Amino acid sequence: MRETLIHVTLGLWNNGFLKQIIVNNHGQLWMLEAALHEFMYWYQLPGIYQVVDWHRAVREFFFPRGGEDSLETHFVQADEAETSIPLLLFPKGMVDMSKVTRTEPRQFFPSGHFDTSVDDCRRPYRWSEGEGHMAIEIAATPEGVIGDPTRASARKAKRAIAAIFAYLTLVIDQILQAFPPGTVPPVEKVTLWSNRELQPYLQEPGTPGWRSVYGLVSREF
Repeated sequence: MRETLIHVTLGLWNNGFLKQIIVNNHGQLWMLEAALHEFMYWYQLPGIYQVVDWHRAVREFFFPRGGEDSLETHFVQADEAETSIPLLLFPKGMVDMSKVTRTEPRQFFPSGHFDTSVDDCRRPYRWSEGEGHMAIEIAATPEGVIGDPTRASARKAKRAIAAIFAYLTLVIDQILQAFPPGTVPPVEKVTLWSNRELQPYLQEPGTPGWRSVYGLVSREF
């Protein structure tokens, strides 16, 4: 998966997409982070590259607040939050609420050490930073649910979805304000290449004098 993301990033860069945001909608964030950093270590190509774990970026909107439009439980796997989101975003009928079931994970230690899926409790460990402290899902929750999706509703997801759209819009606007289309951060300040070496590869693809980055990659790496 890491190498696939690295090569996709390289291909997009070669086609003129010099600013890339990877939006994560699941776990395994470390995989995306590793791909982003390895891409830069390998190729040293100037641009803007970011990974956004979107549900964590707006974690405050997943915190139970006690209001009508608030979740009642903390975000976990296939739970109230993850069921509310498709109820809001997917066509009617795609989520069959007659099939939902409530489960409880089996933990071997008190629950205060490991945080939930969006790190909303500010606990010492992320959910991904341990193994062995709780039963595996196939043993404890074979239903594939770790929480209570029976409480889900489209209304409860609206604030979180609106917040991430607003945040991503802000991020994109600020990136383009700093580096308008076709421009990148100063080559010699963010890579080990010289500005002269990269100029042919930074031109608009297909224009006179442009060179494919694959020629640079095969020559240098």
